[in-house]
Amino acid sequence: MSGFSLHDSFRKAADLRLREVPEWGSLLVYTPAHPDIHYLDARSWLLFELCDGRSGTGILEEFRQAVPDGTPPEQSEAAVVEALTALAEKGLVTRAAAGSRTAA
Repeated sequence: MSGFSLHDSFRKAADLRLREVPEWGSLLVYTPAHPDIHYLDARSWLLFELCDGRSGTGILEEFRQAVPDGTPPEQSEAAVVEALTALAEKGLVTRAAAGSRTAA
């Protein structure tokens, strides 16, 4: 994901098929455009759900409220950047660069 920035906005990709697996604390995501099934652990699932058009900084703030107190800010930021990058690379979320009107 070139030019990644937490100022970019993130949105779930269209046409995904979702299946919650609560007993595993996970979400399975099927991408029909590029047939594959993706397993999202609890952290990735939370971040995926937060991709509703808000900025990466907004996602990070919400994520920090969900993680245990005492988690170093740089650790939570690294986790968010890593997860958003992976979600975008898998085609599960789209990214719109800060200041643009359409998702990439």
